[in-house]
Formats: sequence, C-alpha cells, structure tokens
Amino acid sequence: MLHSQISQHRNGNIFHNPIKDSEAPDYHEIVKRPMDLKTMKTRIKDGAISNSDEYQREIYLMFANAMMYNRPKSDIYRMAREMMIESEGHIRDFRQTEGFMSRGKR
Repeated sequence: MLHSQISQHRNGNIFHNPIKDSEAPDYHEIVKRPMDLKTMKTRIKDGAISNSDEYQREIYLMFANAMMYNRPKSDIYRMAREMMIESEGHIRDFRQTEGFMSRGKR
C-alpha cells in the first residue's frame, strides 16, 4: 500500500527501474548502493524489507543517490527532492496507521 502510493507519484516513473550504464556511464562508480522502486518492490516481496523503518531507509537511499549524482539545479534533483518530501508525509501517515493497528492487536 505505502509503496504503491509513493510509486504513483508524478515523478515516480523516473525512479522505477535501475539506472543503466547507457543512461549514466559513471553512475555506478559514484553511487555505491543503487536503489530504485522496482528493486524495492522485489525486496518487499522477498521479505528483505519487512517494516516501515526498513522501507524508509531504502526510499531515502534512492532519493539521496539521485540528489548526490545530479546537480542541485537539475530536473532530476528537483524531482527527487519533491518526491522525497511528499513521501515523508505518506510514511508518517502509514506509521500512524501502523501504530494504531498494533495497539488494536493487544
């Protein structure tokens, strides 16, 4: 649910797939731990991401990579920053629901 909300952001399509060498030849030299929405979805299905803390760490990694690799005035940098700020709200809302749900299970 949370991943779907964030993936559907208007800028989500640029973060959907891993960066290819043909798109950015030096990307993997600069970014040591690449992350994208498709990889995150796979990690969720495989159980490697199992809670909102782990999810937040990975989504912030994705945005940090984009903001580190791209210049601050570039479109990609601005898109990553905008999506990160909006994602923070989704994560916060999810955590409130998550806390409410766990209290109800006692």
